[in-house]
Amino acid sequence: MYLDMKMEVPQLKPLSSSSSSAAVFEIEVKATFIIVDELFEEAGRILSQVIHEFPFDDLINDGNGAVLDMLNSMRVPVQQSMVEEIATTAVRLAAAARDADGKVLRMEVEIEAVVNEVPDFGSDDMDIEDDDDDEGVAMEVVAESVRKTVVETAEKDCTICLEELAVGGEAARMPCSHVFHEACIVTWLKKKKCCPCCRFDFSNLKSEV
Repeated sequence: MYLDMKMEVPQLKPLSSSSSSAAVFEIEVKATFIIVDELFEEAGRILSQVIHEFPFDDLINDGNGAVLDMLNSMRVPVQQSMVEEIATTAVRLAAAARDADGKVLRMEVEIEAVVNEVPDFGSDDMDIEDDDDDEGVAMEVVAESVRKTVVETAEKDCTICLEELAVGGEAARMPCSHVFHEACIVTWLKKKKCCPCCRFDFSNLKSEV
């Protein structure tokens, strides 16, 4: 996994008498997902651009949590250092704006992420009608079929969150032998019925459990 980021930090500007106080702090995220194949050759790019609005107090009180939720909602792979860098800057600007009764211009963040599959942008959209392909897997089936295992090899990543699987730590092994963080694969299977790596179909196991 490779991540790169740059920020454009706005300047605090005083409000004129005719301006209304800004109720929220805005962060515009431009995320470019670079899709690569097994040979690490570029297969395509996807741009996701979203403006996120945060009440000043919510951002100031829990900057890291707000930024983490923001990146997760866009399916951006997360590194703690990136979360802290964005949050520290945003909290500082939001606090200065609130204390000075000022207005902050929109903060812009550009991120490039190299990934090995197209992010699943639509899995949280509750307005989409249920589809047999996206009905998820019964948790009873997951409990019977997904086994716990110990990670023995270094530099293996969970392909859902793209974070490294810690050597000696526990992970979840699918019937197709692919391994993920347990929380990641359980969340995935609540929405999808196939392995994210090989498309192994859990619906084939329903009659066996």
